[in-house]
Amino acid sequence: MITIANPEKYRAGLYERLSNENIEVASGEVIVSKEDELESGSISTQKIFNENFCKERNIFIYDHYTDDGVSGATFDRPDFNRMIQDIENKKINMVIVKDLSRFGRLSSQISYYLEEYFIEKGVRFIAVNDDIDTGNAESSEEITQFKAFFNEWFLRDTSKKIRNGKKTRAKEGKVMTTYPTYRI
Repeated sequence: MITIANPEKYRAGLYERLSNENIEVASGEVIVSKEDELESGSISTQKIFNENFCKERNIFIYDHYTDDGVSGATFDRPDFNRMIQDIENKKINMVIVKDLSRFGRLSSQISYYLEEYFIEKGVRFIAVNDDIDTGNAESSEEITQFKAFFNEWFLRDTSKKIRNGKKTRAKEGKVMTTYPTYRI
């Protein structure tokens, strides 16, 4: 369990992210469904989860940084960049995510932020569900690296399955496009 001593010294940035496609890989068939309705349900869930974590520990929430519809394979995301700018401007000194995969999926970039950038800037990073807390010596660096590696592997594995699924559908002569949004 993550405990916070002196919560009043922190100004938290709560980061939420979800890719724009909800991918289901089942029995060799790939189904890709857009999540265009309002704000993604998972984003709302992440926001509530992160807010509750802060409220239970009396941590001041400075702002939410939400990239809805952006892949974790890139770190060039609009609200992620805004969060980094707020770190540079010393507006926040804590970043909270529901789990490490919401922060990103590339282990090298995750390592850079957790092991270099956040330390250099005096920012405490917490991935709640993964029990990762850079402000706690018991939060294992090895576990963080393993989870980052696993998240990247998952990204690559899913990508491979999607490509194979598309090839299979094409060979079977199945339609590979969506329906047009207009009528003639």
